[in-house]
Amino acid sequence: MHEPPFDILAADYDRRWADTPIGRLQRRQVWRRIDGLWRPGEAIVELGCGTGIDAEYLAGLGVRVLATDPAPAMVAQADRRCRSHPLVETAVLAAEQVGRLSGRFDGAFSNFAALNCVLDLDSFAAALAERLLPGARAAFCLFGRRCLWELAVNLMTARPDRALRRLRRGVVEAAIGEGRTIRVRYWGETDVRRAFADAFDLVSVAAIGLAVPPTTLNRLVARLPGLLSTAQRLDLAWGSHRPLVHLGDHTLYVLRRR
Repeated sequence: MHEPPFDILAADYDRRWADTPIGRLQRRQVWRRIDGLWRPGEAIVELGCGTGIDAEYLAGLGVRVLATDPAPAMVAQADRRCRSHPLVETAVLAAEQVGRLSGRFDGAFSNFAALNCVLDLDSFAAALAERLLPGARAAFCLFGRRCLWELAVNLMTARPDRALRRLRRGVVEAAIGEGRTIRVRYWGETDVRRAFADAFDLVSVAAIGLAVPPTTLNRLVARLPGLLSTAQRLDLAWGSHRPLVHLGDHTLYVLRRR
């Protein structure tokens, strides 16, 4: 039996990505844009919860969170982080299995490209619709398909394949570290609109990590805190303006269940 790909990264995940200066800034951008989507006491399902950072934050706002992830080691990390939060429950569950949940939720959330591992977005959207109440808000942060930083850095270093990888259609093998790869699809706004059209309205789209670079460039910018603080202000000011919404490291989609 194969170990889930992200299990091997769970123990070191926060140090390598989430707790880096870039990781913290991009997450704050997401939090800033989702604040107020769900009221205290409402219940949401989080898909791809990782080590539980977002679940802990949302519980601190009074939101009840069922934090799910397909990797048992990630769920164990989330359990440890959120053990003092009675509003957080955890479960080992892949996003594609959302239809197996019982009851209905006031919202759904998925951060930092967890849903790019969903290879059939149409089926996922249909299953999720059955689990959400009318009027429920869903917020999904997916990989951007045209990340300016990634394009520029890889073209300048003569790596065109890496520069253009997010523009590929269909299933792509993506490296996640430790010699592991996962199968992903780089979904764009057209894909999201089509997949969710039957039961959801697209409320807003925003770039996450437009001027703030991807976490792969942590070493490059770690000694430039002034650059990062300026980049953060630019992202918050301009990240929701078209066509800039599609030029970030990630794209945040907010949808409403009809």
